[in-house]
Amino acid sequence: MNTALDHKYDPLFEPFKIRDLEIPNRIVLCAMGGTAPIIDNKFNANSVKFFMNCAKNGVGLIIPGLSILTDKWGRPGWLDEAVDVFRGPLKDFMTQLHEETNTKFILQLGAGMGRGLRANFGVTLPYFNYERAMVAPSDGMPNVFAPEMKHRALTKDEIHKLVDVMINSAVLAKEAGCDGVEIHAIHEGYLLDQFSISNYNHRTDEYGGSLENRLRISTDMIKGIKQACGEDYPVLMRYSVASKTAGFNKSVLPGQDYVEWGRSLEESISVVRILEEAGIDGLDTDNGTYDSWHWAHPPTYMPDACNLPEAAYIKNFCHVPVFVSGKMGDPDIALKAVASGAVDAVAMARPMLTDPEWAVKVREGRVDDIRPCIGCHNGCFGRLTRGLNVSCALNPSSLQEDKYVIKPAETKKKVIVVGGGVGGMEAARLCALRGFEVDLYEASDHLGGAFRAAASPDFKKDDKKLLAWYAKQLKDLNIPVHMNTPVDEELVRREKADVVIVATGAVKKRIPIPGFDRDTVCDAKEYLLENRKLGDDVVVVGGGLTGCEVANEIAEHGKKVSLVEMQNDILQVVDLCPVNANMLRDMLAFNKVDVYCSAALQEIGDGYVKLRQNGEEKTIKADNVVMAAGYNPTPLSLNIPGVEVYETGDCVNIANLLAAVWGANDIVLNKL
Repeated sequence: MNTALDHKYDPLFEPFKIRDLEIPNRIVLCAMGGTAPIIDNKFNANSVKFFMNCAKNGVGLIIPGLSILTDKWGRPGWLDEAVDVFRGPLKDFMTQLHEETNTKFILQLGAGMGRGLRANFGVTLPYFNYERAMVAPSDGMPNVFAPEMKHRALTKDEIHKLVDVMINSAVLAKEAGCDGVEIHAIHEGYLLDQFSISNYNHRTDEYGGSLENRLRISTDMIKGIKQACGEDYPVLMRYSVASKTAGFNKSVLPGQDYVEWGRSLEESISVVRILEEAGIDGLDTDNGTYDSWHWAHPPTYMPDACNLPEAAYIKNFCHVPVFVSGKMGDPDIALKAVASGAVDAVAMARPMLTDPEWAVKVREGRVDDIRPCIGCHNGCFGRLTRGLNVSCALNPSSLQEDKYVIKPAETKKKVIVVGGGVGGMEAARLCALRGFEVDLYEASDHLGGAFRAAASPDFKKDDKKLLAWYAKQLKDLNIPVHMNTPVDEELVRREKADVVIVATGAVKKRIPIPGFDRDTVCDAKEYLLENRKLGDDVVVVGGGLTGCEVANEIAEHGKKVSLVEMQNDILQVVDLCPVNANMLRDMLAFNKVDVYCSAALQEIGDGYVKLRQNGEEKTIKADNVVMAAGYNPTPLSLNIPGVEVYETGDCVNIANLLAAVWGANDIVLNKL
């Protein structure tokens, strides 16, 4: 391994202090769901190997996912009752972390989700008491995800209980060896954030009304921890600088003009001054609320460093360190943010899931070897909202380290990989890392498969980075790549292959209606890759992810776009993360795309299309039609005695990138 340092990135590796605690560098692994060390008062051993991997690869500070005081009101067990966990496995982990690394660990403690309780995500817990759990600052507050469900106001006794449990849990964290605690949160619309914002908090007691009253729970927690743990024990706040909301459940897109309905930048100045007076030692910042959660969980459509301007602004009014998160995974962007003094440290979570070696690769100047996060959310946030373990679509070994292990092959085999899409390239890469003799065959003149088209829009630059990363891995591993070479049984026999991994992808569906073969009609891939010129009125057929992204991009170029979908709603895509889907819906509405659901295309004519919607025939102007009606698998039939044949990706079942990458990992790591 190259151990030389790239001094260009030195500012990222300068130490800094949170109160008296020295952090060895400016790179923070920040919190994300599924990584809490204590979940339901049990130790989450699943997170330990991931944290140790990141720490040994140079992360300066780890802030895990929130260990929640309780938002499951009515079930036994508060966090401060998990004494055996704090004094047992958590303390053991802290000892190991501090003995083996210089990384610091600040435990995040969460007061609850309030109206953001995910009531309609289909995750049923046997002890869950919804009548008790549906709390908020004020009575009648609708749930974000199921507005028909109303929350009740938290009682004063319950508020006092939360404050006490927060303080007691911080004492236990200090006893366990944690280097500090972070209060979650005046952030993203969680319970404490709802108390802090006047449009959510309609109380008339000492916890409502003035800003000081609305912040009282948070400041009581800060003061109580300081009194119990000592003034020198670091206490951070997870903090959204601006709410980015235009109204109740009304989000704001980047660059959109709006009047802030939640916390404005101006009010944020007063908030941070009150928090500092209470004793806070640092702010771990981003933007957004549940109403606009694409700011706190930015998908691929959000710009890089989306929260940096607000973090840099609020730093002007702070005397404590300020971190920022939100698409900070580009090393040069992270470098500029720190070197310019805009923030004191950069925080990231999902880029570390994708590549736990991010920090050491930056330190050594191997930035082209960083596997980029593409903001798909399929393996992380998307799985979390479905009640599944958190991992990464591009790196299934994250938080599943025991399941996906790259180990030398016991028996050397000759492997042929058929198909140069992402699934095929991943399979070839893993085969080489295991020591197999592997060749990659691609029938076309380019690598990337369907992902090549998906990566072509301007906002998909991280997708382009992923394709470049795979190309570099193939080259660095000296994997022979045979372009314009279809594979058949004769080739397999001639090459004396022991294993064939088929990753041949899919072909577009054709809708046999009058006019489908007109020269004004093209496939979505053709539009994306061939720079097809379009007229002023465009109809996109198919409301899946590809169709919606294409429709939005065309609309952003000033065209009048109509989107036609046979189902009763768009974006009915298996495993699509809600935050990605919600933002894309907002973008379509903002760009005035007309959406026709429950609509079947009938005819494509000269300057028009005809469709049938709910039994009624409609005619829409259309200079061009872009088809995004889906794909059919293209399996490769091979039956050669003595040759193992495996299939992965779209040639088996039309799915997403996660299915292709994880399928390749399952085959190469667990079957060969």
